[in-house]
Amino acid sequence: MQKYNTPVVRVIVGTGVILLALAGGAEAQTKVPSGRETQIRAGYGQSIVAVHPNPASREARAARADVFYPFPRPRLAGFSPQIAIATSDENRPPDFEFEHDLESSYVGLPLNAPANRNFVIGFLDSGASFDLAAGTYANTLGLRGVYLTGNTVTIGGVGGEVAGTITYPIGYFIAGLSAVDATGALNLNAVVGHSNVSMVVAPEIDCGNGEVLSAVAGLPLMAFYNSIIRVDTPRRATVGGVTYSGPDIELRQPGVPLPVFARKIALEFGGLAPATTANYYLFPDPFDPDTFEEPLIPTLLSTIPGSPPLGGAFFATLLVIEGEAGPTNPVQEMRVLVDTGAQSSIMSEAMAANLSLPFEPDFTVDVCGVGGLVTGVPGYFVDYVKMNARGGALEFSRAPFVVLDLPAVEGTALDGVLGMNFFWDRNVIFEPSLDASGFFHVSEALPIAYGDSDVDLDVDDADSAFFMTCFTGADAVVMGPDCDHLDLDEDGDVDLTDFAWLQACFSGADLAAEPFCGY
Repeated sequence: MQKYNTPVVRVIVGTGVILLALAGGAEAQTKVPSGRETQIRAGYGQSIVAVHPNPASREARAARADVFYPFPRPRLAGFSPQIAIATSDENRPPDFEFEHDLESSYVGLPLNAPANRNFVIGFLDSGASFDLAAGTYANTLGLRGVYLTGNTVTIGGVGGEVAGTITYPIGYFIAGLSAVDATGALNLNAVVGHSNVSMVVAPEIDCGNGEVLSAVAGLPLMAFYNSIIRVDTPRRATVGGVTYSGPDIELRQPGVPLPVFARKIALEFGGLAPATTANYYLFPDPFDPDTFEEPLIPTLLSTIPGSPPLGGAFFATLLVIEGEAGPTNPVQEMRVLVDTGAQSSIMSEAMAANLSLPFEPDFTVDVCGVGGLVTGVPGYFVDYVKMNARGGALEFSRAPFVVLDLPAVEGTALDGVLGMNFFWDRNVIFEPSLDASGFFHVSEALPIAYGDSDVDLDVDDADSAFFMTCFTGADAVVMGPDCDHLDLDEDGDVDLTDFAWLQACFSGADLAAEPFCGY
């Protein structure tokens, strides 16, 4: 879920005290919110650390024109699939295969004992080419000293590049938040993972809002499991005094039955070469064939065991349009990388040009990536997005995209990244296949109460605090792009009408809110 760094504001249902205070103050003058600190994962090891509305944008004019949006409107930030990650020393003697081994339980000895305490909370990230840990999180996992090689790999993203250190082969294990007990210990019997894996350790990335990159389990693991992500079953875990929350996550091996959801979006594997497995790569010592050097390439998807791995990604195709469709404004195809680790969606500069988007953005964001902080990154609400699927197409109105050019996966620039903001209120399954049809399963929209901004199925102090940061008053010039879902009557502001719904829907922490409240 999105992390909200806001003060707590308690809503007292039925007293009208807060309502009267607002009526006498904030409602009296229009409020245009400035930037808000946040931490929204945008994939590729980067986070949106601030969002800024643009009062001069065409969005403000569209809001005042009372534009009708016939389809669901995605949020700026969707769910964040958080997982517990542990490590071990499990590998196998060097050979010419270097292939990973899938593991159904924890095996080996901890790199930093005990493993059930020295684990971290990271992310299930289908957009990551390799498993990765960064900064203090890598230290907690024991990824230091003798486990690090002298070799590096370039990690590119917003703002530039950094060098990540390649590790010696280890074991890498994950589980959903439900595997963490009330004392903050990880149930090692509940993990799955892979061993004989060479991963990457990145330097700490902090743009003044805390570390933005912790640890991820990427495609070298995810490509061999089916990942079930259930928004309707939120989980919490407290580790090291920090409470994490997110949807329930389960990984199942192919062949094990999956839940049946309403729609199946086609996934296509793409890359520089076909893939069947995952392995790291190194060269033997030419003077002693029985002695092997350090891994030169971390574990990536590869064509056959022992071949130099080239990686890859899973793609879907979107149909997008800005403005009214017609002979001179046709629907555009947009091939996007499907990224479970990205809470927001991205389109390339070229795609923005193909859609004839104006130079004036609807909003801007500040992005913290491996190269540091980049401010003023443009964002747009795109009028129409369609995803063809078995069971019927999914259609969306006013879909937010951040405009960024990202590193190529197939030798050409990406059209964009499909983040989880389109599925903030749906259960999904990432069902990849390297040699047959793969699918991204999507449930029907879940009934989420109005005001449940962190989608934990209650409306509590955290939600009301976030609402207060979004409050603009009536007839606002523009509201924050991450507040769009709170504009219940779609009049372009977050005002007392919307606040009345928040009061009506307030349930309190850990008490289920009426799911259809506000709709």
